[in-house]
Amino acid sequence: MKRLYNSDETEFLKEATILNAVGFKSHPHLIKLLATYKHKEKYHLMFPFANANLRKYWDDRPSPEFDRETVLWSLKQMTGIANGLLRIHTFTVTYPLRVTTGAGSIRMPKNVKLMVERGEEWFGRHGDIKPENVLWFENDRMTEDPKGILQIADFGLGRFHGRDSRSGVNPDTIQASPTYEPPECKLRQPVSRAYDMWSLGCLYLEFLTWLLMGSEEIEGFSEYRGRPATGTGIDDDNFFTLVEDEYGTHAIVRDTVVAWQNQLHTHKKCSQLIHDLLELTMRELLVTDANQRCEASWLFQQLKMYTDRAEVDESYMLEPVPRPGLLPRPIGAHLESYKHVRVQKSATGTRKESFKMPIRPKPPNDLQKLSFRQRNLSSATWPGTSP
Repeated sequence: MKRLYNSDETEFLKEATILNAVGFKSHPHLIKLLATYKHKEKYHLMFPFANANLRKYWDDRPSPEFDRETVLWSLKQMTGIANGLLRIHTFTVTYPLRVTTGAGSIRMPKNVKLMVERGEEWFGRHGDIKPENVLWFENDRMTEDPKGILQIADFGLGRFHGRDSRSGVNPDTIQASPTYEPPECKLRQPVSRAYDMWSLGCLYLEFLTWLLMGSEEIEGFSEYRGRPATGTGIDDDNFFTLVEDEYGTHAIVRDTVVAWQNQLHTHKKCSQLIHDLLELTMRELLVTDANQRCEASWLFQQLKMYTDRAEVDESYMLEPVPRPGLLPRPIGAHLESYKHVRVQKSATGTRKESFKMPIRPKPPNDLQKLSFRQRNLSSATWPGTSP
């Protein structure tokens, strides 16, 4: 059950109409809208009951087997999610979509407004891709896989969701670290469907971390890249960093994110398939220039190609081929630290306090700022079939 924060009928009609239209096509990786109703001046949407979201699914399986069943299922789910997002992105809406209206809109400081990139207001987008908004159904009529299926949920296409869109809390009162949001939010640049592609890249990197290292290291990854956020008191665990130089303010992929994926490449279980997925994620999705991120159609085609190969080539999928050159980062290494002394001054005197700071290894220079491929994305087309 989902209650819309905004009681405006137009906002409700936007969401319900598009959810019905997208769901009517019965995409296996998109949540289905079952019913809608109004109660006490609030609109409500009813969906199937899920067994868990993806975050809980990972937590309930802290040490997954790196075997054919688990890896192939994970790959198929990643492929299906990309195809579901493609369905959303290619849906043409009848109401222009905005960024700052309705419940779940992007949380920005007061007097700061974001714009939708010209032309993008007529296409569907999700705006809140994260593990909590991907649901796991153990049994679903859309699949015969004994491991169940993942479905994208909470996609209110009548607006651009923020990370806390289901909370029912007044957006002006929310203070949270927008982990999966792309750089354009903080750079105050126009947003587009490329917003979702960045968020999906964050999710994929966590998915691959779970496959290789288990659920505990997903939290370890968050701690590893986390930095104190100025003014909020909340750790900033974004996947990018804003830098200022002679060219102004711009974003780069956070050095600890690059270092983390580097270490995943060296993991003792890392197969060629995992290498390909890591490279795809960093080269096509976690790209700070929104105009250079790949489109959902191209991403689906690439993942489908990996899936087709993995189904017939088990060595490609499972045979360990870790890359040399870096010492493998052991599980739990995010807890390694060095001692530091902080000096605190107050009216009662000066006090020295010892504490520990996490080690952040510096990545190779050629990986600190990622460049993008040169390709004509206009050739990407809607696939004929779903995975």
